[in-house]
Amino acid sequence: MMDMVFFPFSHVDNYQCRVLTTVFPFFQYLPLAADLLETCPMRSWVKNGVAFPVFTSGTRLKQVESGVAAWLEWAALHKGNQRNLKTLAREGPFFIDDAAPGAIQSELLTRIRQKGSGPVPARAAASADPLLFLKIAQITDAHNAAIDDELAGLEKKQAALFSELKGEPDADLPETGRLSFRDPGEAMTEARIRAWAACAGEEKIFAGDRPLLLITTSSAVFDLLAAISDRAINALDIDCIKVHEDGCARKKAWQNHFLDMLEQIVTQQYPKAPVPEQKDLVQATDGCRVNARIQVGVFSGSDLEKHTGLPGPRVVVCRVAVKA
Repeated sequence: MMDMVFFPFSHVDNYQCRVLTTVFPFFQYLPLAADLLETCPMRSWVKNGVAFPVFTSGTRLKQVESGVAAWLEWAALHKGNQRNLKTLAREGPFFIDDAAPGAIQSELLTRIRQKGSGPVPARAAASADPLLFLKIAQITDAHNAAIDDELAGLEKKQAALFSELKGEPDADLPETGRLSFRDPGEAMTEARIRAWAACAGEEKIFAGDRPLLLITTSSAVFDLLAAISDRAINALDIDCIKVHEDGCARKKAWQNHFLDMLEQIVTQQYPKAPVPEQKDLVQATDGCRVNARIQVGVFSGSDLEKHTGLPGPRVVVCRVAVKA
């Protein structure tokens, strides 16, 4: 058996949760919390034995409280500015921006010092304290996901209205979820991976003896790893395959079959062993309409560990996406 860990995000939005639970029978993730709140949407998946959170100690979280609070104050100060919070979060989700107006930045630095935490430049945030970096990225990702979900609701209502006006049935409209997916990994991709790897190392994610598969929903993350690796093997690349929906009795068997294929990729050594082919993964033919995009990369090289902090010399990453 191998360990499968979702990365480099700690906020799991509705789309990501749907992808992960559709394709994988179980996975680990870093929620950057000491426990799960009653309102956390992941609680049901944890209870059902699908999601396994790796918690962060309360002592460690307390170390970054003042930094997170200072960033929230900074974000609130900028909320009414023409460079609003959404724009700032997209450009760099960190509590100090070198381009911020001098008076605001000076005031913020004073507040941070008064709270007992020294100022951390945005470009050095991940290296200074990767947990602080990820906590702020988590808040940013949650903020953006909430905006996207609201837009999705408006898009669905608009589509239903047009369908009604045209006299067409709306059976093909998605029941829930976004019609489009914003890739949070596009923002400061390398810094995100490096910070996540540092926090995962703190929680002993890489210390086990079992093979490790990293899972991501981010094309930006996958592409960056391929670009900085000395060697990148495309072990599996399926552009579109029908998979089973939630509630389908055949879903678990398909997931286990896919898991066997992934474990074969993670444990085998290339080029000594053949690369699995798409035909080896059975497509759903029972009327389920969910389509999956699956790509597995085997990355290696000294630059990979140097730039990302992921344990070398070989990292296997599975990128997944789904669409109804």
